[in-house]
Amino acid sequence: MVFWLFATLLLIAAIVSVAWPLLSRREGQAVPAFEHDREIYRARIGEIAADQQLGRISEEEADAAKAEEGRKLLAASTAPALAPAPFSAGLVRSMLVATIVLVPVFTVMFYLAWGRPSMPDMAIASRGDRAPEGQSIEQLVSQAEAQLAKNPGDVRGWTVLAPIYRGLGRFEDSVNAWRNASRLEPQNVEYKSELAEAIIAAGQGVVSEEARTILAEILAARPGDPKSRFYLAIALGQQGDLAAAETAWRELIADAPADAPWRNVAAAQLNGILEKAGKPPEQLAAANPGPSQEDVAAASQMSDEDRQAMIEGMVAGLAEKLKANPADKDGWLRLIRAYGVMGDDAKALEAIATARGANGSDGGFVAELAGIENSIRQKSGSTQ
Repeated sequence: MVFWLFATLLLIAAIVSVAWPLLSRREGQAVPAFEHDREIYRARIGEIAADQQLGRISEEEADAAKAEEGRKLLAASTAPALAPAPFSAGLVRSMLVATIVLVPVFTVMFYLAWGRPSMPDMAIASRGDRAPEGQSIEQLVSQAEAQLAKNPGDVRGWTVLAPIYRGLGRFEDSVNAWRNASRLEPQNVEYKSELAEAIIAAGQGVVSEEARTILAEILAARPGDPKSRFYLAIALGQQGDLAAAETAWRELIADAPADAPWRNVAAAQLNGILEKAGKPPEQLAAANPGPSQEDVAAASQMSDEDRQAMIEGMVAGLAEKLKANPADKDGWLRLIRAYGVMGDDAKALEAIATARGANGSDGGFVAELAGIENSIRQKSGSTQ
Protein backbone atom coordinates (compact mmCIF):
# COMPACT_ATOMS: atom_id res chain seq x y z
CA MET A 1 0.00 0.00 0.00
CA VAL A 2 2.83 2.39 0.83
CA PHE A 3 4.45 1.62 -2.52
CA TRP A 4 1.31 2.44 -4.50
CA LEU A 5 0.78 5.69 -2.58
CA PHE A 6 4.37 6.72 -3.23
CA ALA A 7 4.09 5.83 -6.94
CA THR A 8 0.88 7.86 -7.27
CA LEU A 9 2.46 10.94 -5.70
CA LEU A 10 5.43 10.66 -8.06
CA LEU A 11 3.09 10.41 -11.06
CA ILE A 12 1.14 13.51 -9.98
CA ALA A 13 4.36 15.46 -9.41
CA ALA A 14 5.67 14.53 -12.87
CA ILE A 15 2.42 15.57 -14.61
CA VAL A 16 2.15 18.88 -12.73
CA SER A 17 5.78 19.78 -13.53
CA VAL A 18 5.03 19.38 -17.23
CA ALA A 19 1.52 20.87 -17.18
CA TRP A 20 2.17 23.98 -15.06
CA PRO A 21 3.88 26.07 -17.78
CA LEU A 22 1.06 25.27 -20.20
CA LEU A 23 -1.71 26.00 -17.70
CA SER A 24 -0.16 29.32 -16.66
CA ARG A 25 -0.26 30.57 -20.26
CA ARG A 26 -3.49 32.47 -20.96
CA GLU A 27 -5.39 32.34 -24.22
CA GLY A 28 -4.53 35.22 -26.58
CA GLN A 29 -1.18 35.86 -24.94
CA ALA A 30 1.49 36.74 -27.52
CA VAL A 31 5.08 37.64 -27.74
CA PRO A 32 5.77 41.27 -28.81
CA ALA A 33 7.89 41.46 -31.98
CA PHE A 34 8.47 45.25 -32.48
CA GLU A 35 11.04 45.49 -29.67
CA HIS A 36 13.03 42.79 -31.35
CA ASP A 37 12.87 44.58 -34.73
CA ARG A 38 14.00 47.86 -33.17
CA GLU A 39 17.06 46.19 -31.66
CA ILE A 40 17.92 44.78 -35.06
CA TYR A 41 17.56 48.28 -36.60
CA ARG A 42 19.97 49.79 -34.06
CA ALA A 43 22.51 47.04 -34.68
CA ARG A 44 22.35 47.49 -38.45
CA ILE A 45 22.76 51.27 -38.22
CA GLY A 46 25.86 50.74 -36.09
CA GLU A 47 27.29 48.33 -38.66
CA ILE A 48 26.66 50.75 -41.51
CA ALA A 49 28.39 53.58 -39.64
CA ALA A 50 31.39 51.34 -38.94
CA ASP A 51 31.68 50.32 -42.59
CA GLN A 52 31.56 53.96 -43.67
CA GLN A 53 34.24 54.94 -41.17
CA LEU A 54 36.53 52.15 -42.40
CA GLY A 55 36.03 53.22 -45.99
CA ARG A 56 34.25 50.10 -47.08
CA ILE A 57 31.24 52.09 -48.36
CA SER A 58 30.78 55.70 -49.48
CA GLU A 59 28.67 58.32 -47.75
CA GLU A 60 25.95 58.01 -50.38
CA GLU A 61 25.85 54.20 -49.96
CA ALA A 62 25.67 54.60 -46.20
CA ASP A 63 22.73 57.00 -46.43
CA ALA A 64 20.92 54.64 -48.79
CA ALA A 65 21.48 51.67 -46.45
CA LYS A 66 20.24 53.63 -43.44
CA ALA A 67 17.14 54.69 -45.36
CA GLU A 68 16.44 51.04 -46.25
CA GLU A 69 16.74 49.93 -42.62
CA GLY A 70 14.37 52.75 -41.63
CA ARG A 71 11.77 51.55 -44.11
CA LYS A 72 12.03 48.01 -42.68
CA LEU A 73 11.49 49.32 -39.14
CA LEU A 74 8.52 51.42 -40.28
CA ALA A 75 6.94 48.38 -41.93
CA ALA A 76 7.39 46.33 -38.79
CA SER A 77 5.77 49.04 -36.67
CA THR A 78 2.57 48.88 -38.70
CA ALA A 79 2.24 45.04 -38.22
CA PRO A 80 -0.08 43.60 -35.48
CA ALA A 81 1.53 44.03 -32.06
CA LEU A 82 0.54 40.58 -30.79
CA ALA A 83 0.82 37.17 -32.41
CA PRO A 84 -1.99 34.72 -31.68
CA ALA A 85 -1.13 31.85 -29.33
CA PRO A 86 -0.54 28.54 -31.18
CA PHE A 87 -2.89 26.56 -28.88
CA SER A 88 -6.07 27.49 -27.15
CA ALA A 89 -6.34 27.04 -23.42
CA GLY A 90 -9.28 24.68 -23.85
CA LEU A 91 -7.30 22.31 -26.05
CA VAL A 92 -4.38 22.33 -23.61
CA ARG A 93 -6.61 21.56 -20.65
CA SER A 94 -8.30 18.72 -22.54
CA MET A 95 -4.94 17.15 -23.38
CA LEU A 96 -3.80 17.41 -19.75
CA VAL A 97 -6.96 15.82 -18.41
CA ALA A 98 -6.61 12.95 -20.89
CA THR A 99 -2.97 12.45 -19.85
CA ILE A 100 -3.73 12.48 -16.12
CA VAL A 101 -6.54 9.93 -16.55
CA LEU A 102 -5.23 7.63 -19.28
CA VAL A 103 -1.58 7.21 -18.22
CA PRO A 104 -2.36 5.73 -14.78
CA VAL A 105 -5.16 3.59 -16.22
CA PHE A 106 -2.98 2.07 -18.95
CA THR A 107 -0.10 1.61 -16.48
CA VAL A 108 -2.25 -0.37 -14.04
CA MET A 109 -3.78 -2.44 -16.85
CA PHE A 110 -0.33 -3.29 -18.22
CA TYR A 111 0.99 -4.34 -14.79
CA LEU A 112 -2.05 -6.48 -14.01
CA ALA A 113 -1.71 -8.23 -17.38
CA TRP A 114 2.04 -8.97 -17.28
CA GLY A 115 3.16 -8.20 -13.72
CA ARG A 116 3.14 -10.42 -10.63
CA PRO A 117 1.54 -8.51 -7.73
CA SER A 118 1.74 -11.56 -5.44
CA MET A 119 5.49 -12.04 -5.88
CA PRO A 120 7.35 -11.39 -2.57
CA ASP A 121 10.08 -8.80 -2.30
CA MET A 122 13.57 -10.05 -3.12
CA ALA A 123 16.76 -8.09 -2.66
CA ILE A 124 18.91 -7.76 -5.77
CA ALA A 125 21.99 -9.01 -3.91
CA SER A 126 20.24 -12.23 -2.97
CA ARG A 127 19.07 -13.17 -6.46
CA GLY A 128 22.42 -14.70 -7.36
CA ASP A 129 22.12 -17.03 -4.37
CA ARG A 130 18.90 -18.66 -5.53
CA ALA A 131 18.89 -22.15 -7.03
CA PRO A 132 22.60 -22.91 -6.45
CA GLU A 133 22.11 -26.38 -7.93
CA GLY A 134 21.60 -24.71 -11.31
CA GLN A 135 24.90 -22.82 -11.15
CA SER A 136 28.43 -23.92 -11.93
CA ILE A 137 31.12 -24.12 -9.27
CA GLU A 138 32.82 -21.12 -10.89
CA GLN A 139 29.65 -19.04 -10.47
CA LEU A 140 29.33 -20.05 -6.82
CA VAL A 141 32.99 -19.22 -6.21
CA SER A 142 32.53 -15.82 -7.88
CA GLN A 143 29.59 -15.08 -5.59
CA ALA A 144 31.60 -16.10 -2.53
CA GLU A 145 34.50 -13.92 -3.68
CA ALA A 146 32.15 -10.95 -4.12
CA GLN A 147 30.82 -11.41 -0.59
CA LEU A 148 34.36 -11.64 0.82
CA ALA A 149 35.35 -8.50 -1.07
CA LYS A 150 32.58 -6.68 0.78
CA ASN A 151 33.32 -8.41 4.11
CA PRO A 152 36.98 -9.52 4.19
CA GLY A 153 36.72 -10.21 7.92
CA ASP A 154 34.43 -13.23 7.39
CA VAL A 155 36.63 -16.06 8.69
CA ARG A 156 34.10 -18.75 7.86
CA GLY A 157 33.91 -17.53 4.26
CA TRP A 158 37.68 -17.90 3.82
CA THR A 159 37.71 -21.38 5.38
CA VAL A 160 34.89 -22.54 3.11
CA LEU A 161 36.48 -21.12 -0.03
CA ALA A 162 40.06 -22.32 0.64
CA PRO A 163 39.50 -26.09 0.07
CA ILE A 164 37.34 -25.32 -2.99
CA TYR A 165 40.24 -23.37 -4.48
CA ARG A 166 42.50 -26.37 -3.87
CA GLY A 167 40.01 -28.73 -5.47
CA LEU A 168 39.95 -26.47 -8.55
CA GLY A 169 43.73 -26.45 -8.73
CA ARG A 170 43.95 -22.79 -7.67
CA PHE A 171 46.66 -23.48 -5.09
CA GLU A 172 47.88 -19.90 -4.66
CA ASP A 173 44.31 -18.72 -4.02
CA SER A 174 43.93 -21.52 -1.46
CA VAL A 175 47.10 -20.30 0.27
CA ASN A 176 45.81 -16.72 0.37
CA ALA A 177 42.46 -17.85 1.75
CA TRP A 178 44.05 -19.83 4.60
CA ARG A 179 46.47 -16.96 5.19
CA ASN A 180 43.52 -14.59 5.66
CA ALA A 181 41.81 -17.02 8.03
CA SER A 182 45.01 -17.39 10.08
CA ARG A 183 45.48 -13.63 10.15
CA LEU A 184 41.95 -13.10 11.46
CA GLU A 185 42.30 -15.86 14.09
CA PRO A 186 46.04 -16.17 14.81
CA GLN A 187 45.48 -18.52 17.76
CA ASN A 188 43.65 -21.12 15.68
CA VAL A 189 46.19 -23.95 15.24
CA GLU A 190 44.00 -25.79 12.75
CA TYR A 191 44.03 -22.81 10.38
CA LYS A 192 47.83 -22.70 10.60
CA SER A 193 48.00 -26.39 9.80
CA GLU A 194 45.80 -25.94 6.75
CA LEU A 195 47.90 -22.95 5.67
CA ALA A 196 51.12 -24.96 5.88
CA GLU A 197 49.62 -27.81 3.88
CA ALA A 198 48.29 -25.37 1.25
CA ILE A 199 51.74 -23.82 0.89
CA ILE A 200 53.27 -27.28 0.40
CA ALA A 201 50.64 -28.20 -2.18
CA ALA A 202 51.26 -24.91 -4.05
CA GLY A 203 54.98 -25.76 -4.06
CA GLN A 204 54.35 -29.16 -5.67
CA GLY A 205 55.24 -31.02 -2.46
CA VAL A 206 58.28 -28.95 -1.52
CA VAL A 207 58.25 -27.97 2.16
CA SER A 208 59.39 -24.33 1.96
CA GLU A 209 60.98 -22.30 4.73
CA GLU A 210 57.67 -20.53 5.40
CA ALA A 211 55.91 -23.88 5.73
CA ARG A 212 58.59 -25.16 8.11
CA THR A 213 58.22 -22.06 10.29
CA ILE A 214 54.47 -22.53 10.51
CA LEU A 215 54.84 -26.25 11.27
CA ALA A 216 57.27 -25.43 14.08
CA GLU A 217 54.73 -23.00 15.54
CA ILE A 218 52.09 -25.73 15.40
CA LEU A 219 54.34 -28.18 17.24
CA ALA A 220 55.03 -25.57 19.91
CA ALA A 221 51.28 -25.13 20.43
CA ARG A 222 50.35 -28.78 19.91
CA PRO A 223 53.33 -31.04 20.77
CA GLY A 224 53.44 -34.37 18.96
CA ASP A 225 51.14 -33.23 16.13
CA PRO A 226 51.58 -36.06 13.57
CA LYS A 227 50.86 -33.95 10.49
CA SER A 228 53.50 -31.35 11.42
CA ARG A 229 56.08 -34.03 12.25
CA PHE A 230 55.27 -35.80 8.98
CA TYR A 231 55.92 -32.73 6.85
CA LEU A 232 59.01 -31.71 8.81
CA ALA A 233 60.46 -35.19 8.26
CA ILE A 234 59.82 -34.77 4.54
CA ALA A 235 61.54 -31.37 4.69
CA LEU A 236 64.65 -32.91 6.24
CA GLY A 237 64.87 -35.42 3.40
CA GLN A 238 64.40 -32.67 0.80
CA GLN A 239 67.21 -30.67 2.41
CA GLY A 240 69.55 -33.66 2.14
CA ASP A 241 69.88 -34.19 5.88
CA LEU A 242 69.37 -37.95 5.61
CA ALA A 243 70.46 -38.79 9.15
CA ALA A 244 68.03 -36.32 10.73
CA ALA A 245 65.29 -37.45 8.35
CA GLU A 246 65.85 -41.12 9.28
CA THR A 247 65.62 -40.25 12.96
CA ALA A 248 62.47 -38.19 12.45
CA TRP A 249 60.73 -41.00 10.52
CA ARG A 250 61.72 -43.64 13.07
CA GLU A 251 60.42 -41.52 15.95
CA LEU A 252 57.18 -40.81 14.12
CA ILE A 253 56.63 -44.51 13.34
CA ALA A 254 57.47 -45.49 16.92
CA ASP A 255 54.94 -43.02 18.33
CA ALA A 256 52.24 -43.98 15.83
CA PRO A 257 49.39 -46.30 16.88
CA ALA A 258 49.48 -49.72 15.25
CA ASP A 259 46.37 -48.89 13.24
CA ALA A 260 47.44 -45.37 12.23
CA PRO A 261 46.37 -44.95 8.61
CA TRP A 262 49.54 -43.01 7.69
CA ARG A 263 51.96 -45.54 9.22
CA ASN A 264 52.52 -47.36 5.90
CA VAL A 265 53.39 -44.12 4.14
CA ALA A 266 55.83 -43.17 6.89
CA ALA A 267 57.47 -46.59 6.54
CA ALA A 268 57.77 -46.09 2.77
CA GLN A 269 59.31 -42.65 3.34
CA LEU A 270 61.80 -44.16 5.81
CA ASN A 271 62.84 -46.83 3.31
CA GLY A 272 63.29 -44.11 0.70
CA ILE A 273 65.68 -42.29 3.02
CA LEU A 274 67.53 -45.52 3.78
CA GLU A 275 67.90 -46.22 0.06
CA LYS A 276 69.38 -42.75 -0.52
CA ALA A 277 71.79 -43.33 2.38
CA GLY A 278 72.89 -46.69 0.91
CA LYS A 279 71.28 -48.71 3.68
CA PRO A 280 69.07 -51.78 3.25
CA PRO A 281 65.30 -51.21 3.55
CA GLU A 282 63.39 -52.41 6.58
CA GLN A 283 60.18 -54.42 6.66
CA LEU A 284 57.60 -53.01 9.06
CA ALA A 285 54.26 -54.52 9.96
CA ALA A 286 51.69 -53.18 7.55
CA ALA A 287 48.77 -51.32 9.02
CA ASN A 288 46.69 -52.09 5.94
CA PRO A 289 47.53 -55.59 4.63
CA GLY A 290 47.16 -56.31 0.95
CA PRO A 291 45.51 -59.31 -0.74
CA SER A 292 45.68 -62.67 0.93
CA GLN A 293 47.81 -65.55 -0.36
CA GLU A 294 44.66 -67.19 -1.71
CA ASP A 295 43.84 -64.07 -3.71
CA VAL A 296 47.34 -63.97 -5.16
CA ALA A 297 47.23 -67.68 -6.06
CA ALA A 298 43.85 -67.33 -7.77
CA ALA A 299 44.98 -64.30 -9.74
CA SER A 300 48.14 -66.06 -10.89
CA GLN A 301 46.06 -68.68 -12.74
CA MET A 302 44.31 -66.05 -14.91
CA SER A 303 45.34 -64.70 -18.27
CA ASP A 304 46.67 -61.17 -18.44
CA GLU A 305 43.40 -59.89 -19.93
CA ASP A 306 41.25 -61.62 -17.31
CA ARG A 307 43.51 -60.44 -14.50
CA GLN A 308 43.36 -56.85 -15.74
CA ALA A 309 39.56 -57.04 -16.07
CA MET A 310 39.30 -58.46 -12.55
CA ILE A 311 41.48 -55.67 -11.13
CA GLU A 312 39.52 -52.95 -12.94
CA GLY A 313 36.24 -54.47 -11.75
CA MET A 314 37.41 -54.61 -8.14
CA VAL A 315 38.69 -51.02 -8.30
CA ALA A 316 35.43 -49.77 -9.83
CA GLY A 317 33.42 -51.61 -7.19
CA LEU A 318 35.53 -50.13 -4.40
CA ALA A 319 35.12 -46.63 -5.85
CA GLU A 320 31.33 -47.07 -5.88
CA LYS A 321 31.33 -48.24 -2.25
CA LEU A 322 33.35 -45.19 -1.21
CA LYS A 323 30.81 -42.89 -2.83
CA ALA A 324 28.22 -44.32 -0.45
CA ASN A 325 30.62 -44.39 2.53
CA PRO A 326 33.27 -41.66 2.11
CA ALA A 327 34.32 -42.01 5.78
CA ASP A 328 35.95 -45.40 5.05
CA LYS A 329 39.60 -44.33 5.36
CA ASP A 330 41.04 -47.81 4.79
CA GLY A 331 38.94 -48.08 1.66
CA TRP A 332 40.35 -44.81 0.33
CA LEU A 333 43.91 -46.01 0.95
CA ARG A 334 43.22 -49.28 -0.89
CA LEU A 335 41.68 -47.39 -3.81
CA ILE A 336 44.61 -44.96 -4.03
CA ARG A 337 47.12 -47.83 -3.93
CA ALA A 338 45.14 -49.66 -6.62
CA TYR A 339 45.26 -46.62 -8.90
CA GLY A 340 49.00 -46.43 -8.25
CA VAL A 341 49.45 -50.08 -9.27
CA MET A 342 47.42 -49.39 -12.43
CA GLY A 343 49.64 -46.39 -13.17
CA ASP A 344 46.73 -43.96 -13.14
CA ASP A 345 48.26 -41.10 -11.15
CA ALA A 346 45.52 -38.67 -12.18
CA LYS A 347 42.78 -40.82 -10.63
CA ALA A 348 44.94 -41.43 -7.57
CA LEU A 349 45.34 -37.68 -7.00
CA GLU A 350 41.61 -37.19 -7.59
CA ALA A 351 40.83 -39.88 -5.00
CA ILE A 352 43.24 -38.21 -2.54
CA ALA A 353 41.47 -34.87 -2.95
CA THR A 354 38.03 -36.48 -2.43
CA ALA A 355 39.21 -38.48 0.60
CA ARG A 356 40.76 -35.36 2.13
CA GLY A 357 37.55 -33.39 1.65
CA ALA A 358 35.45 -36.13 3.27
CA ASN A 359 37.79 -36.68 6.24
CA GLY A 360 39.46 -33.32 6.74
CA SER A 361 39.01 -33.41 10.51
CA ASP A 362 41.31 -36.44 10.89
CA GLY A 363 44.79 -34.92 11.04
CA GLY A 364 46.61 -38.23 10.88
CA PHE A 365 44.70 -39.42 7.84
CA VAL A 366 45.21 -36.10 6.10
CA ALA A 367 48.92 -36.34 6.83
CA GLU A 368 49.05 -39.79 5.29
CA LEU A 369 47.23 -38.58 2.21
CA ALA A 370 49.68 -35.70 1.95
CA GLY A 371 52.60 -38.12 2.02
CA ILE A 372 51.06 -40.27 -0.70
CA GLU A 373 50.34 -37.19 -2.78
CA ASN A 374 53.90 -35.98 -2.34
CA SER A 375 55.25 -39.37 -3.46
CA ILE A 376 53.02 -39.43 -6.55
CA ARG A 377 53.98 -35.91 -7.56
CA GLN A 378 57.68 -36.63 -7.07
CA LYS A 379 57.39 -39.79 -9.13
CA SER A 380 55.48 -37.97 -11.89
CA GLY A 381 58.10 -35.19 -11.87
CA SER A 382 60.93 -37.67 -12.16
CA THR A 383 59.37 -39.38 -15.19
CA GLN A 384 58.68 -36.23 -17.15
